[in-house]
Order: sequence, then structure tokens, then C-alpha cells
Amino acid sequence: MSGVIPKCPTCKGIVKPDIVFFGEELPLQFFNYLTDFPLADLLIVMGTSLKVEPFASLAGAVRGSVPRLLINRDLVGPFALRNRRQCDAVLLGDVVSGIQILVDALGWTQELDALMAGATKKTETKTTEE
Repeated sequence: MSGVIPKCPTCKGIVKPDIVFFGEELPLQFFNYLTDFPLADLLIVMGTSLKVEPFASLAGAVRGSVPRLLINRDLVGPFALRNRRQCDAVLLGDVVSGIQILVDALGWTQELDALMAGATKKTETKTTEE
């Protein structure tokens, strides 16, 4: 936020988030998982505009009989079409609330709470060590 580009204290390289920016090459690992889509029993799509390829077309990469769940602020991609699939489901709102609704419906609240507590503990430990 200060306009300063963060640099690694060890190698002095630029620090960037673990994401792929627009125009960057996708990691090879991405292509290893493309074969999973035709085998999927469920596809959950969340927190996206579905405007940038190749991700924009991935929602259509599952079989037509596979339920697709969109958890998102807005209707996007094939979920915004009037002729979306009969087995599609949409949960509009902020993604965190949508995930909480899904987790509660599946009875996974304790598991999520444990994961979140573990992640918080790791973050606190890492911050203390620095």
C-alpha cells in the first residue's frame, strides 16, 4: 500500500503472491490437472469473473450431468446464461459466507474450525519467529 516493491531479504528478488498474473505463463502443474475435469462428480466454482482464459472455459469442461455449484458475488460465465444446466446451483453473496453455508450444510463446521485454528496458529508462529 505504501508503493514500495517488496524484496526478498535473502535473494533480493521481487516478492509476489503465489498467483499467476494476467499475461504470465501458467505453471506446468496446471496442465497436469486438466484430465481431472472429465472425471469430476462435482465442480465448485467460486470467487471469479470467469472472464480470463483458460479458466473461463473450465466450468464447461465437466460432463453435462455433473452438478456445478457457483459461490460468487455475481452470476458469471455459463451460470449467467438463461439456459444454464438443470443441475447447476448458485449461491450469491460474498464467498466466505457462501463457504460457511456449504460447510454448515455438509456438517463440516468442526473440521473447518480446526483447519482455521491450525492456520491461525501457523501464521502466529511464523510472525513470532520473524
